[in-house]
Amino acid sequence: MSFKQKCYDTSEDGRFQNFILLLIVLNAVMVGIDTFEINTELKTAIDIADTIVLYIFIVELFIRLVAHGSKFFNDGWNNFDFVVIIISLAPSSGAFNVFRVFRVFRALRLVSSMPEMQRMVEAMIRSLRGIAAISWLLCIVVYVYSVMGTVLFGGGGEYGETYFGNLGLSAYSLFQIMTLESWSNGIARMIVEEQGWWAAAFFISYIISTSFTFLNMFIAVFTNTMATVDIEDNDEHGMSKIYNDIMTELSDIKSQLNVLYNEEEQ
Repeated sequence: MSFKQKCYDTSEDGRFQNFILLLIVLNAVMVGIDTFEINTELKTAIDIADTIVLYIFIVELFIRLVAHGSKFFNDGWNNFDFVVIIISLAPSSGAFNVFRVFRVFRALRLVSSMPEMQRMVEAMIRSLRGIAAISWLLCIVVYVYSVMGTVLFGGGGEYGETYFGNLGLSAYSLFQIMTLESWSNGIARMIVEEQGWWAAAFFISYIISTSFTFLNMFIAVFTNTMATVDIEDNDEHGMSKIYNDIMTELSDIKSQLNVLYNEEEQ
């Protein structure tokens, strides 16, 4: 058996992959512990363990490079792992201590190590175009309501000037309301007390137009893209299984109809 074949068998071995996955999790935990105030001995032990883990990651990357050769870089997730490990090699002591923060990027390798996470990321990237369109539409709606809020409430009292005194304040206040964070007791009720109950219609219509409507639009775009990615994977899980079952049923129905049609002709 050639050295390349041994590297390939090792890289594809489930136990080896689980070992690397465990190291990624442990390394992420160590990076988190290192942010606390800990004694010198524990900090030294963590630094040593972190260095050992980095060396193991380098060996793993070398094994995969030998196993797949130039085809290694044809996979976007392999490129992602390569970049993360290269960034991790940045000096993290002395004048380069700022590069210690790059160690946390190794935790991102969990994404490339788990197919389920890869699907989520792929769906998120594919959804960007639709999400961008919805975001622009949301910005237009917020802008319209910001202008309305400034005109209606900006000069109507203390709270009106505080939250809707100008276009910027109105946009910020409406963004807070859109997140449903302290919007009722913090902003809406005070404006209603100053302006009257008619102001409640402004806030209710705004929340229905943004928080409820646009949130569901974002979810719909991502869910639709996730289903598409799932079907394209053509496995026996999730939407792929449902799609394959439906196609099988349709094929059976078509076959039965053909049989009945042939019998009638005879």
